[in-house]
Amino acid sequence: MTSPSDSTREPTNLPRRESGVDAGGDSYGALISAARRLIGSMGYHQVTVDDVRKDAGVSRATFYFYFKNKRHLFIQMARSVMDDMYEVAGRHYPERDEYTRIILANVAYLEVWRREAKIMGEFFALSLVDEEISVAYARYRERFESRIAGRLGRLMERGRIPQGDPALLAATLSSMVEFFAFRFFVTDEAISTEHYRFSDAVRVLSESWYRAVYGKLPPETAAFEGAGMFSSNGAAPAESEQPELARPD
Repeated sequence: MTSPSDSTREPTNLPRRESGVDAGGDSYGALISAARRLIGSMGYHQVTVDDVRKDAGVSRATFYFYFKNKRHLFIQMARSVMDDMYEVAGRHYPERDEYTRIILANVAYLEVWRREAKIMGEFFALSLVDEEISVAYARYRERFESRIAGRLGRLMERGRIPQGDPALLAATLSSMVEFFAFRFFVTDEAISTEHYRFSDAVRVLSESWYRAVYGKLPPETAAFEGAGMFSSNGAAPAESEQPELARPD
């Protein structure tokens, strides 16, 4: 699956909103930052184009040079969040055991949901009712699931996990974590952050993932604690306190 940044570039003399590629320069970045800040605090429907362009300190003409409308801006802004998530959730930990790797990947993924709960919640919810946003969201979902399926397929080929359909298993696991994150961080349901700790969520998701993939119970809690990701109150520590992350292969 080709990611948005992998698409063929259009002629450079087209307006950025027509060319479909990221723009360099201060104005584009200022608009994306303003949208991320305002939508992250107020929500998509409460923010207007004028709110964003005034916060960014640019004119309406500049806004419409880069973006077709508020929806287009939102998709590009959400893309920056999803790219962050894709990068941190895909890091490899070759020195760790299988269960700890699952824990660390879930921590990284959920940390983005926690930090960007408003934006991620809006992106997920709007994808259910807005066709254009749905297409953009589906592109990222497929990108995540394709990577997971590739890793599962390699584990199956090596006889490390039971045989099965890697694409279907990847979609199942991805959907489990994705929808749980929405309910946990965005809603006020009984399973939300109002009632459970971050570490509770990571533990249950990681145990469920491991059992689904390996067909057995995960190791004892020493592996979970060995991830070094939680303080005594169950919260993820500050980034500076987290273990050094291995780079992708």
